[in-house]
Amino acid sequence: MLRYLVAYASREGQTEKVAHHVARRLEDDGQLVRLIDIKTHETEAGADDCDAMLIAGSIHLGQFDTDLADFVMRHGEALRRCPSAFLPVSLSAASHEQSERNAVDEIARRFVAEHGWAPDVIYHVAGAIHDRELNYVERTVLHAIAEMKDVERDSSGNTEFTDWSALDEFVRSFEALVQSKPRRSSTPADSSV
Repeated sequence: MLRYLVAYASREGQTEKVAHHVARRLEDDGQLVRLIDIKTHETEAGADDCDAMLIAGSIHLGQFDTDLADFVMRHGEALRRCPSAFLPVSLSAASHEQSERNAVDEIARRFVAEHGWAPDVIYHVAGAIHDRELNYVERTVLHAIAEMKDVERDSSGNTEFTDWSALDEFVRSFEALVQSKPRRSSTPADSSV
């Protein structure tokens, strides 16, 4: 059994839902999982004591949350020590237009480069529109964009674009990657005789 950290910074709730789904999938596969809500977790004690890390964050207006950036900086050593994956969540990840998917990939790659992190995998996850979580301006803008792109919104006010089956397949492939990598020690080897 390996120890996985799944940490997330969510704004409207879809990134949280994605992180919980990933954690459940790992637990179903017999892994030990620590789930951290970066924005509300009071303590991160033990966050670095893991065999692999999956970090999820939502992109809004071309940026990730500052709490996510702070978390990556605080745990940079562990992120460099063990296998890691970055899961940016955005509506653009569901776009049929390659230029929009390229744009969010560039945002994610710039974020990890700026924070000295080189995840083994960056896996983009399509987000959702949750009307209840949006203010009037955000809701109006997102509805206009959805209409312009001929996206049919759910009458409930919750329109999900996340491909849960594809996310499950990603988790399986990441587990295989983690199991194939040699485990690295978190402390330097004692060189004394």
